[in-house]
Amino acid sequence: MEKKAEVEKNQIADQTTENSSEAATPPQAEEKPEKRFKILGVELVYLYFFGIGVAFLGWFAENVMKLITHGVLDSKYHILPFISPYALIVLAFHIALGDPDDLVLFGKKIFKQRSKRSVILSNLFSFLLICAFVFLGELVVGNLWDILFGVSLWNYSGWPGELTQYTSLPSTFGFGLGAYLIFKLIYKPLLNLIRTKVSFKFAKIVTLTLGMLIILDTTFMIVHLAIFNEAPQYWSIRVYDGSLLDTIKAWFN
Repeated sequence: MEKKAEVEKNQIADQTTENSSEAATPPQAEEKPEKRFKILGVELVYLYFFGIGVAFLGWFAENVMKLITHGVLDSKYHILPFISPYALIVLAFHIALGDPDDLVLFGKKIFKQRSKRSVILSNLFSFLLICAFVFLGELVVGNLWDILFGVSLWNYSGWPGELTQYTSLPSTFGFGLGAYLIFKLIYKPLLNLIRTKVSFKFAKIVTLTLGMLIILDTTFMIVHLAIFNEAPQYWSIRVYDGSLLDTIKAWFN
């Protein structure tokens, strides 16, 4: 009986020690899921992360156009190789158009039932709407800068298919076709890839650092325009004289 009592006493002591240890160890706080601001189901951080890449493509495309038409590469009025308005293309795709095969305008489907005919019409309307956005964007931005700052950021005068100083058929349908192909072939697969392969934390860091620098770069350009009535040009390289067409003609003469 004495041995049994002693065993029970030891068990009680061990249980008391375990309870004391558990009480001394603070419970681990549950990790709360990070709140993510979304637009039509997609995180704004990922949309802007994608937009930064498109801003670089816009800078690159404009330099290619400048090289073809004038034989020149330049900074495009920015310190960084990004033109921030191009980042808005991703938001426009996501909010205004949705899917090239099933056109959605601001969250509302245009075609109730999907068919071969609806897919063809959806792609046609997507292309025409994108071209219309390009035309209106160039018209509004070009004239706005001219009115506010007296500065001509670009000039299509003398171009074949010139419509106004700031708009032309080649630029409207050229940039429109490029944007449509990105929308059709790249936009959705790449956005899904970014959302699955790029961590939200990394995308957030990039948008808060590089993204903010791009915005500051554009802001500085606008302030420079307002003060000096001219856009800042940080560097310019002449690759050849005249346009690419003139250069090609000269090679054969």
